[in-house]
Amino acid sequence: MRQELNFWVIGGDMRQVRLAGLLAADGHSVHTFALEQGERAEQVKEEATLREAALADCVILPLPVEAESGMLNAPLSAGRYSLSQVLGALRSGQVICGGRVSREAAALAEERGLVLRDYFLREELAVANAVPNAWGILQRKRAFHPPNGICSPENGRRAAPWKKERPWNGS
Repeated sequence: MRQELNFWVIGGDMRQVRLAGLLAADGHSVHTFALEQGERAEQVKEEATLREAALADCVILPLPVEAESGMLNAPLSAGRYSLSQVLGALRSGQVICGGRVSREAAALAEERGLVLRDYFLREELAVANAVPNAWGILQRKRAFHPPNGICSPENGRRAAPWKKERPWNGS
């Protein structure tokens, strides 16, 4: 028999919005906070406060957890929230998952008795995340132009007039 879990997805970007939708589609109860500017799946409940976050079976924080020192990474929120404020709303012993957790954030969680898991320490996630990140960086910097690829001149992409187009083989 399948057990429904209560998840809270707090902060982050479209990856967390998508995760919330997938968890809800799997039949779990899902609440989001600090994601109000993202497209929300119908079954996901957007919360205005963290008042009931202590009831969650698992709280999912973004990758990276912090945008700047001590602040929750929440680019899809009009609000600004400190990690101290977020973690202070949770109960001792609660399971929290976050990515690229700083020492300071880990210390805050430990002080509050929270069980913090850094999902970015999992090798399969780090490796899987590296490929799209590398492609994105190379495409933004216009450093990589595979023949007939999505950023090739044949598909309408041209180098800026002040930059020399680099051939595929790097020469």
